[in-house]
Amino acid sequence: MPPPTSLAIKTSAVLRLIKEEASYHKEEIAQTARLERMVEAKADEYEIRQQQRVVSETQVVVPPVREKLKAAIEILEYEIEASESESAENKEKAQKAIEDGKKVLATDP
Repeated sequence: MPPPTSLAIKTSAVLRLIKEEASYHKEEIAQTARLERMVEAKADEYEIRQQQRVVSETQVVVPPVREKLKAAIEILEYEIEASESESAENKEKAQKAIEDGKKVLATDP
């Protein structure tokens, strides 16, 4: 099996960052819901503050991941233009990854 091409590696990076960004959004939603349940149940003030900290730490992680995704998309776009010997299938996968990444970036953080 031949080693993966530069285009394939960069495509995988974009897809990984898309999944990572989605994962952080799911985590933020779950942690926020947990915080709301704790507040409604009048949990210990210390536990509520700790949960607020967890939510804020999760929110802090999303912008850097979005910046990495934006940079990875730009690199992949350049790689598509520069690659001449790539198969049409690899170029299509890369183009789809770019489109998916741009959709993610178009949504509100």
